[in-house]
Amino acid sequence: MIYTITSTLPLQHGGRTKALLNRIKLIDQALNINTTILTTNYNSNYNDIYKSYLEDEKITTNTYFENIYDWLADYKLLIEPTTDNPNQLTYHETPYELSGFTSEISKDKSIVRYYDNETYVLYRRYYDNTKVVKFEDYMSPISKKKVQRWQYNKNGILHKKVYYAPKSSQKILEEFFDVYGAIYCMKFFEDNADNDLSFIQTYKDKQPHKTFTSEKQLFRYYFDCKFKDGDIIFNDARLLDAPLLKQTKRTKNILVFHSSHLGKHNIKSSYKYALKNADKVTQYIVLTHQQKADILANNVITENKISVIPHFIKPVNIDTQLPQQNRFIFIGRLVPEKQIEHIIHAYKKFIAKGYSTTLSIFGSGDANYRSYIETLIDYLELQQKITINEHTNNPIQELQQSKASLLTSQYEGFGLTIMESIEVGCPVISYDIRYGPSEIITHGENGFLVEANNITELTEYMTKIIDSPLKSVETTSTVKYDTAINNYKQLFSLLNDA
Repeated sequence: MIYTITSTLPLQHGGRTKALLNRIKLIDQALNINTTILTTNYNSNYNDIYKSYLEDEKITTNTYFENIYDWLADYKLLIEPTTDNPNQLTYHETPYELSGFTSEISKDKSIVRYYDNETYVLYRRYYDNTKVVKFEDYMSPISKKKVQRWQYNKNGILHKKVYYAPKSSQKILEEFFDVYGAIYCMKFFEDNADNDLSFIQTYKDKQPHKTFTSEKQLFRYYFDCKFKDGDIIFNDARLLDAPLLKQTKRTKNILVFHSSHLGKHNIKSSYKYALKNADKVTQYIVLTHQQKADILANNVITENKISVIPHFIKPVNIDTQLPQQNRFIFIGRLVPEKQIEHIIHAYKKFIAKGYSTTLSIFGSGDANYRSYIETLIDYLELQQKITINEHTNNPIQELQQSKASLLTSQYEGFGLTIMESIEVGCPVISYDIRYGPSEIITHGENGFLVEANNITELTEYMTKIIDSPLKSVETTSTVKYDTAINNYKQLFSLLNDA
């Protein structure tokens, strides 16, 4: 069996999940190898995500999914209501009015508050544009705070209860229910500042079954139960390195590094277990030769255990009718390590030279960082020149309409946006950082490499690319689809010999 394990599969996702899905689709379509994806986070509405991935052609029908909580529930968590179900599982709607209580309904009818005379007793949140309750909070008339939260899936079926300490309001207990109302898991928490997990109790046939002192211990047990000797396991999440490498089956473990393993001064803590237990790893996959060299220089790992397989991109159908705008663009997460303030300061210098090119920023992320960026734009009086937009579902089109894309990160794992930008003829001006830009950008041909944190030099290349546009912006062969097929053929050949 071929498995990919990851902590979560979000509906709206970033580069790691996108690359993971692209890899799975490639080895299915090009190599005829099917994959089962195992996730370890909790999401009672995972079926919606699976359907969305399939509808958007991010996966094929040969891709299979399993979530640890559905497994714990004996596959009775993600069941959808159907008239063919012998137990008559039904879809539940809940009226806004509650007998015996007065109610206060929000204008969009997504929130309702209930009162017993003057006492606030219940808060309900509905899924948008439905009468299906998403969660309801039971309020204490003494503390005036919630003491329980009951959560419902999109079919209106209770799946989880959360209990809170009356004084501190810290979470102290979570109960997990299958669609038929049976408890299959409980999590207990300490009433302390960090709200630490105390232990996990699972149930089987309505009886206590297994107890775990941490989530990682639970994950290891799951992997021990799922895997067999000889299975090939791709791991894309550093959270799961220890559970995977500690499980007892003789699996072929492939650890995929999507980002830099280096912090400011040494190896990031999240990568230490992976790099210090090379004897349990069959292959490491890194995205650049530079990262491979850094790993070999600072760890006791043999060179043949590290495969360099960059992310890849398929040829894109360019819309020749799409007009190009006179703008620069940034697409990515709005988080401090992206250093978007560097772009804004460089852009201020650029505008001071008399240019009219605008700047569009696309992304979501840290609300505090976004506020900082917005404040900086106001302070520099660039409100009429810079727009901040939410995450875009059409990055290719946005890039195609731009003069150049900009990247000023402290570090990257690779830089998917760089690859996508160049593929549609939009050159990239990027800090020359670890890792990725120098192996995707050919300086002066499909973009420019700028000394890291050199805002003045960044401004110079912004002016240069407007004054003398690059004429032949093309993707380097190392990230093309056919190259990726050969890379994975070589990887599976290595795994067959291992």
